[in-house]
Amino acid sequence: MRKLLLILFISVAALATSCATDRPITLVKETARDYEKLAMEHFNNADYQNALLYFQKALREDQKVYNESGMASDLYNIARCYINFGMYSNAEKLLNEAISINMHAGNKSGLGDDYSLLASIKMRNKDYDEALELLNKSLDFYNEVKNTGGVATALNNCATIDMKIGNYDEAREKIEDSISMHKKVKNHLGLAAAYNNLGYLFELQNDTEHAIEYYLLALEEDKYVENSIGIASDLHTIAGLYKKNGDFENALFYYKRALDVNRELALIEQEKIDLRNIIDILGSMGRIEEKEKYETALAELEDVE
Repeated sequence: MRKLLLILFISVAALATSCATDRPITLVKETARDYEKLAMEHFNNADYQNALLYFQKALREDQKVYNESGMASDLYNIARCYINFGMYSNAEKLLNEAISINMHAGNKSGLGDDYSLLASIKMRNKDYDEALELLNKSLDFYNEVKNTGGVATALNNCATIDMKIGNYDEAREKIEDSISMHKKVKNHLGLAAAYNNLGYLFELQNDTEHAIEYYLLALEEDKYVENSIGIASDLHTIAGLYKKNGDFENALFYYKRALDVNRELALIEQEKIDLRNIIDILGSMGRIEEKEKYETALAELEDVE
């Protein structure tokens, strides 16, 4: 009888242990990914405050079960939010923590992402030498695991540094390589970024025709994946180039389209920029009545503050 009771006790204990470690951990990880999905929806709509909230929730879930890949990814995404808030020091600290976790886990693609984002912070601070060093580390990790999309993105970022320091030929070669790689893996967001960079390169060289051509290609890629933030940025860039070159009709058209998108996204500061440009152009064109309509819209936005 004692033997039978002992066997039953061991069986129940084993079952309890299984329930406590396997299924609950799966559920916690699923919850973390659900939070991450919600966060990405907010992030892609430029709602960085709510994106941050849900990325932090995902991190807490992943920490409960020591899910290294999840924790590193969450830290990376939280850092992206901080960058959009201009909180670069906070973002850098989180990325260094993510690097530590990914190093321990041997996640080379994750390390490529971390170093690439860290490089973008250095670029914003005009630390181009350090940024390039970080991007080269990123490329090494991406190449090790044959992450074509990662390599393409890092090359495009390297090209940005080349443009900053006047190395236009090197920049063009890297951007063209980036475009070719992004096409190979059908990475539309990456293609949009690369086309934008090539457009900017042509703009720096006063080649307006080719600059517009590539900015429009970037717009098509962002439209293809319904990247609203990218679409608004593309429209604004195209409008600005037309305005710079005195083509007010086209500039007005694209600023109005950018305004439409930014209104839907409730990006107030961007709306104001679009409105000011529209008002300026309408004034130059002598369209006073229409100009007054947009002045009223701008005043209403400024009164909200």
